Amino acid sequence: MAAFPVNITKLTDADTGGLGEIEIHQPPGAFALTPASRIALQTIGLHRHLLAGMGLDWGCGTGCLGITAVQIPTVSHIIALDIDPANIAAAQHNAVVNGVADQMSFFLADSYTPVAVADQAALTACAGRVQFILANPPTSEGDDGFGFRRQVLEGARAFLSPGGVVFLSVSYQYGRTRIHHLTQEIPGFTYGGLLASTDWVPFDMQRPDLYHCVEIYAAEEQAGGPLYEFRHPAATDQILNAQAALAHFQHTGQSPLSQWQTHLFRYDCEI
Repeated sequence: MAAFPVNITKLTDADTGGLGEIEIHQPPGAFALTPASRIALQTIGLHRHLLAGMGLDWGCGTGCLGITAVQIPTVSHIIALDIDPANIAAAQHNAVVNGVADQMSFFLADSYTPVAVADQAALTACAGRVQFILANPPTSEGDDGFGFRRQVLEGARAFLSPGGVVFLSVSYQYGRTRIHHLTQEIPGFTYGGLLASTDWVPFDMQRPDLYHCVEIYAAEEQAGGPLYEFRHPAATDQILNAQAALAHFQHTGQSPLSQWQTHLFRYDCEI
């Protein structure tokens, strides 16, 4: 068992899209499962026919996506990558708790670059053999907040086999322009469409991290970047950009609405 105190989340068969129950132990300070992670979990089960062979869990956190994916009979192994040693330790523990440790490897890594030399060699040996990648990236700093999603697809090309897929969390508020431009910015992929989405839910700006995200978005709009898209919390036929969403929250305390989503990208190898 873990050497740290934990909060325990028990996921039901419905939570995993029909792949059974799993248990996730989260150390103090780790975020509870968010709407984004929950819809990513459901997507794995609901679209399991797209997943087989070896997969990568990019930014695995406490391991919930990879642990769910290895419940699929056609999935042979998951390599989980994360930059935080505490996350790697928790994910390894969760793999043991759920009886899938033999089907998973865990590498402390900066994106697709493991820290340990042995792990670098092991991951390099998987080049061209990975059939799917799961990624629920956070908002990036120092850009439009979308940088980690570009990084996922950019680095994926070194590992995916022809026809491989990426299940990428890209929520509604990023705007359709950014989603559709991904395949233009990063050749080799085709957009496969929306796999799953929550209903309209508050983008909870009482959470400091989400409030900061909207500050990043508003600054990007002011710098001339593509607009973000939120739904007005009261006038549901009205779309707000990030600057308007931030101003509305500051004036009323009402969080704008968004949808947490998972999108499909296919690797066609023609670069």
